[in-house]
Amino acid sequence: MKALFKKTSGSAGADCWLLALLLAAFFLFQLPRLDQAPWENYDSWRQTDTYTIAQNYARLDMNPLRPQFNYDGPGDNYVQLELQVMPYLSALLFKAMGREPYWVPRLISLLFFMGSAVFCYGIGRRLLKNRWAAFGAFAVYLVMPISLLYSRAIMPEAAALFFYTAAIYFFLRWYQGGGGGALALSGVMMGLAIMEKTPTAFAGLMILVLFFKKRGLRSFKDPMFYGYGALSLGLPLLYYWYAGQVATFTFVSGIAEKHILKSAFTAIFTSQAWEFFQREMPLFFSWPVLIGMVLGVLCCLKRKNLPLLLWTLSMALETATIVAVIRFGYYMVFLAPLFSLLCAALLLEVGKAIPKAGAVLGCVLCAAVFYHSLTVAWPMASVNETITAQAQVIQKVTDEEDVLAVASSDPVLLGACQRMGYRANLRYYDYIPQEPEEELAYFLGHGVRYFVVPGGVIPGEDGEEYLELLQTQYPLVYQGEECLIFDLEGKV
Repeated sequence: MKALFKKTSGSAGADCWLLALLLAAFFLFQLPRLDQAPWENYDSWRQTDTYTIAQNYARLDMNPLRPQFNYDGPGDNYVQLELQVMPYLSALLFKAMGREPYWVPRLISLLFFMGSAVFCYGIGRRLLKNRWAAFGAFAVYLVMPISLLYSRAIMPEAAALFFYTAAIYFFLRWYQGGGGGALALSGVMMGLAIMEKTPTAFAGLMILVLFFKKRGLRSFKDPMFYGYGALSLGLPLLYYWYAGQVATFTFVSGIAEKHILKSAFTAIFTSQAWEFFQREMPLFFSWPVLIGMVLGVLCCLKRKNLPLLLWTLSMALETATIVAVIRFGYYMVFLAPLFSLLCAALLLEVGKAIPKAGAVLGCVLCAAVFYHSLTVAWPMASVNETITAQAQVIQKVTDEEDVLAVASSDPVLLGACQRMGYRANLRYYDYIPQEPEEELAYFLGHGVRYFVVPGGVIPGEDGEEYLELLQTQYPLVYQGEECLIFDLEGKV
């Protein structure tokens, strides 16, 4: 911890206490919603998937390299995914506790995020060389909407943020005169960050340029240069290759091949991408942060703050080539530490021009951002009670070992009711027939016992025909506003 404070003057002890106090306040704010179910009103499918991966580790297979979903069949559904650090730690605690409370993965995510906030402060100390500017970055990082939501989400983002910010912090320690140990630790952390979330690899552009700025052409003869590459890129490449070999569904490779590689350099010019950014960036960051970030870039240009400018360029490329294609809000989470530091650069510049004005502006900025988070973003962190009600019905009607087919493209309900099964009428997989009668025959041949129709409607093409087929051929064992449940082993 002392290394976080040694670049500038001031009381390290007082700074530690202030950091601890702010983190404690952040933790207490999150505490009332720490035991909520994963199917919240944002990214419910990602949260539920991640929670079921932890469950399946604990119940089926504790091999950390073989994560399993609850859908796409009742067998071994090994999925090529990022390294599942948080779910695996959750599974270890599940087995030790003998139960699977929701607060376990949320707490692990929260602790990872709080660690990333400390590293964000440390990066601020090294790049802004002002303890109060570093505290400003720390505070903005905590109160941003995207931070409040994803710091406690049952998703890999918080762990990835921890490794990502740690990698940058330890690299800066080496860049600013530290030993080779800091560089090696940065390489390990960057490798873990990329294994956790591949878009963090874009920060490697900043690291590469700064490495050459420090060592010049000697970099090509420097064993540390190749060692860093082996740790930060070699380990992730090996992991993703192995995960693809053992997986029954190559999730990561499929996304890369079907979506990213096809439009990575053109998506940013589409109307869909611009509509996404205009809608999601103010939601997840707030206008005060976005304005502060832009002005902060100008301040960095004035002060020739090369690391921050290179980091900005790196993440601009990630935004244009990855976020513009995928268009999910959580892909922007790696902008959060950068934006907070750019806002702090603005506060520092204002403070230099007008004494104490930077501190006042920082307080106003944090208050405005926190208000936005509370009124616009935080309501999203509430449980979808419809899913809860549907899951409770399914658990009462079916047994734990029963295999289900659920008429929904969203896999949340299978995870919520803790059953294995298929998504019906999806028309996505080549090996599953697409006509209703043939698909039902496939389900029956693969052990499906019950067919669930959430809300009594089968969405998609031929949905009405599909429902009529079920009603005429199979007994209805449950009918309610939550769902319809048909027994495929019975006959009308």
